[in-house]
Amino acid sequence: MRVDGPIGYMQALAGRLTAAQQGGFIDQEQLDQLQNLIIQLQEHNTNAWQDACQWLASLMMFNPQLAPAVDRELLWILGGDCLHYLTDDEVNQFQQQDDLH
Repeated sequence: MRVDGPIGYMQALAGRLTAAQQGGFIDQEQLDQLQNLIIQLQEHNTNAWQDACQWLASLMMFNPQLAPAVDRELLWILGGDCLHYLTDDEVNQFQQQDDLH
C-alpha cells in the first residue's frame, strides 16, 4: 500500500486501529483523538505535530499490543519520544536514507 506523506501514515494507522477496535484493543475515545489529530495536521495547527507525537508515544507505551499497526516511518517522521520505539538499526537505516536525500 502506498502512503502519501505523514498525514497518509496517520490515516492508514486510523484504519488499522478502527479494525483493532472491533477486537476490543482500543477504545472510541482514542480513535476520536487520532481523527482530531489528523484534522489538526491537515489544517496546519501550531502544535499538531507535537500533539501527534505525544499521542503516538502514549499509544505505544500503554497499548504495546498495537505496535504492529504503527508504520515505523511514522515513528521516525514524528520523532521525539516516538524514536524510543525504534531499534538502533532502524534509526541508523532512517538516518542513512535521510542523508541520501
